[in-house]
Amino acid sequence: MSSSPVPIISQKDLESISLMKTGVGFALKAFHAPGNMDVSLKLLSNRNTTERDLKALLQEVARTRRMQCNRLVPSVGICHFQGFLGIVTEWMHNGSLSSLIHEHDLCPDLPFPLSVRILSDVSEGLNYLHSLQPPVLHRSLKPSNVLIDRDYRAKITDYGLGTWRSQQIHSLLQNCNNRSSWDLLYLSPEILQGGCFSQEGDMYSFGMMCWEVLSRQKPLRGKKTLLEAMTGVCGGVRPGVEPPFIASSLPHRNKLVQLVVLCWHHEPFKRPNAAECTALLQDILGTFRKETISDAIYNLIHVKDCAIDAAKGPVAHVLERDRHNLEILCAQNNNGPNKDIDLKIQTWSNICSDRGARGPGSKVERTFVTNSDPHHDALIRRGHPICNSEGPGSPPHSLSSFLKPDSSVNGRSTLPFCKESEGKRQPPPEFVQNSGHSLTYSNRQMNWSENTLTGSRYQQKSCSILTCGRETILHCMTEGRLNHLLDVLRSQQLLSRTDYESITSFPTLTARSRALLDTCLGLGEKAAQTVVSVLSTSKCSPLLQSFQTNAVN
Repeated sequence: MSSSPVPIISQKDLESISLMKTGVGFALKAFHAPGNMDVSLKLLSNRNTTERDLKALLQEVARTRRMQCNRLVPSVGICHFQGFLGIVTEWMHNGSLSSLIHEHDLCPDLPFPLSVRILSDVSEGLNYLHSLQPPVLHRSLKPSNVLIDRDYRAKITDYGLGTWRSQQIHSLLQNCNNRSSWDLLYLSPEILQGGCFSQEGDMYSFGMMCWEVLSRQKPLRGKKTLLEAMTGVCGGVRPGVEPPFIASSLPHRNKLVQLVVLCWHHEPFKRPNAAECTALLQDILGTFRKETISDAIYNLIHVKDCAIDAAKGPVAHVLERDRHNLEILCAQNNNGPNKDIDLKIQTWSNICSDRGARGPGSKVERTFVTNSDPHHDALIRRGHPICNSEGPGSPPHSLSSFLKPDSSVNGRSTLPFCKESEGKRQPPPEFVQNSGHSLTYSNRQMNWSENTLTGSRYQQKSCSILTCGRETILHCMTEGRLNHLLDVLRSQQLLSRTDYESITSFPTLTARSRALLDTCLGLGEKAAQTVVSVLSTSKCSPLLQSFQTNAVN
């Protein structure tokens, strides 16, 4: 273990603090500016913290920062402001294991190979903690304290905070009426009866977690009250392992059931240690090819995305744009610092009345979109409209006339790119309501000039090129070309480590390429310009040459 000081993170270092809904409650998410990453803020106290409390927490966090294990969520530091004391850790983008287990609408089927790998990751992290000198006890191992990263690897959180954890459990034992009190069922019988925390107690908690992953049910929720459930646990009652709970068709079922039963054995000395659990789970995991696990993760992501898209309704949105946020919509010089976008939901009548109230001299342009296509909606949220490849709304010589339409848009009328003609400012695009009560684009009074890809105009069209040429770029992308793009973006410090890991985590070349384009569009014109510049020197150059040829004609 290497020595590492404990950073005290000030309030000014945490930007965009927001309350996020999770599967087990709420979590505080923020952006850590010095580290250029999203972080989780866990408040350990809601009162004015004494110097003694702060010193004790500093000592515990200092030790956790010396722990080097990929199966533990890294701590960034602690925060102490406005009377609050908390610990800051890296944000895990796929939530907790509890959410993965119990959100059946998003994950109807939890792939078995992935389940085994997650349990293997947890046992590996637990084995690391127990192998330290002196051993580090978790004291509260449960699915909500296991987080899933972008690659769907499990990491243990809330470890090494012995003093705070003991106080929390004591508080739960004193007040068993709130929702979180049911987490006491992950504690071993000897602890519920007043005994001390131990490695064997952690293994009992691990056994309960294994059962919950395999059954996708909450333990002992058939009991009417928590007191009844706790009394049963102390008397030897455990969740059922019969087929209604753990499917009889489950691969390696006998080995896994035996592992679960041994872990929650009533006699602590009969429970296996973390190293033995890790060895067994890795043996089972070794029976699956790596491609099988990758395919399982890809299918899981696809099913979740489809479930999220299916839950979206055809709601009409109004995306307000400040005048300084129109460089993607109209090619003009914008030097203002304001980049705020306010997303509101309004009715058509409100939109019409609001447009009339603003008048022609308003500084804020409005773009109306219909949230009926996931790909279309994702691009609009990032601030990049999609080119329309057909219909009278498309201006002559626009980029959309040289590219195939995005198949995901299904021919819906979307917003083409406008630009200022020489020395004259063009009026904003107008929208009219047709007989079907849908919004369509009208380019009356619009004098479209020729598109060029040279000089400053070329620079201001980079995001437009990535958006309109998306499918063509994906078609000609190769592994070498993608890796070269990533290297260039990283060398120019345009791509953060988090974004890089997110892009490379996707299992297929097409998925990684799509993630790269989406990320660069979100980063803005400079990143998009770099991608266009690199592609123009590769075999993708016919794409850009076609832009230039058609723009001149």
